[in-house]
Amino acid sequence: MEEIEPPVTNSSLTSLTPEEKRCLLFNVTCSLEIPIEDFDKNWWPLISNIWTIWGSYKQKNGDVRKDFVCRLMKHRESSIRKKENIPNEKRRITKTRPSGLCCAKIKILWMVSLGIVKVEPYKDSPNHTHTISESDKVKRSQAIRTLVEIEAIKNYSPPAITVAVKEYATKLGLGTSVSELSRKEVTNVKYKIRGPLEAHLLCNSDLKSDILNSIAFLIEKGYRVESYYVSHQSTKGIVFAHPKQLEKLQHHGWLTLIDSTHKTNKYNWRLFSLYVRDTYGCWDVGAHFYVSNEDCDTISQALKIVRSYCNWSPRYILSDQSSIEAKGIKKAFPGISAGEQECEIILCVVHVMRIWMTKIYEKKTRNTMNAAMHKRTRIGCEQLIQDAINNCPVSAIQNYIK
Repeated sequence: MEEIEPPVTNSSLTSLTPEEKRCLLFNVTCSLEIPIEDFDKNWWPLISNIWTIWGSYKQKNGDVRKDFVCRLMKHRESSIRKKENIPNEKRRITKTRPSGLCCAKIKILWMVSLGIVKVEPYKDSPNHTHTISESDKVKRSQAIRTLVEIEAIKNYSPPAITVAVKEYATKLGLGTSVSELSRKEVTNVKYKIRGPLEAHLLCNSDLKSDILNSIAFLIEKGYRVESYYVSHQSTKGIVFAHPKQLEKLQHHGWLTLIDSTHKTNKYNWRLFSLYVRDTYGCWDVGAHFYVSNEDCDTISQALKIVRSYCNWSPRYILSDQSSIEAKGIKKAFPGISAGEQECEIILCVVHVMRIWMTKIYEKKTRNTMNAAMHKRTRIGCEQLIQDAINNCPVSAIQNYIK
């Protein structure tokens, strides 16, 4: 006569590690009795990837019995639906997992009246024909997925999330179950989590509604916002800045960097940002503005609006080699002719070098111009420029330098 092992009670299960709990619920050889709350929270999420539902029965007294089978048994057939009028080379490539690899079964009884979950081996059920790690390769447990979701809300990159989850799971004793976690899985989970959170950032179908919604959103966040229209250019713009940013612009705006970013929206409006260096030498945002077209009148109007928000009097403005930006800055800050401080434009070395690579393609002339750019004295700079013109064999380059 076969000897029946006595049930393992909660008192002997409290000190088990997560990996020991997984092993205990992987090949169930005896009856286990666990409090319902503890089972649902700390046990089942560890092995939710191993077992899949086979059958469910609800009894009259409220107790629920569920039979589970190993996921590798795959008792449900895979879908073989074929889309009409789609060539084979354009169909999505998928893999079908074979069925019948493992026939292990268990039964779990939720005894609601007693507040206990009873886990038992199914009658005549064999043990698994594979290891736990093979189940982890097929599907990730709910415990690991929950850790990924918590990190995904923080919205950093999938590789960083993967490293953080593996490190944290190892500390929790789940190093084995997280070893198969891939960046692609993390990316998919992040997309599902971040999608609903970023739904309010999706634009409407028309420009006017988007502008009104954007202005309302910025005002709600405490920004100063102003939209404007330049009639003779038929251009529009939106200026927005936070009071704390304007305070930095006023105190540290003697040196201001202006930069434009393209392709930030479907209307092809350019985003301009003003940056200043604080007392710690860090570049901080001073203000932003969108323009529908990048011309000097539209840019100068935006700069005038920012100037009206605070006492911003820049001595130098760092810009790329854009004549449009330079003209817009001169219109907004006319200098001594208007009885105010002169504002000089400094060109970005990186942008200048990129243009010189194409315009001054004669190497010796370009090297001379590079030396002139880094010359500390005005006289020495002008002398090197004149030398570059005199010694350049290409007339087109001479005219460009002049």
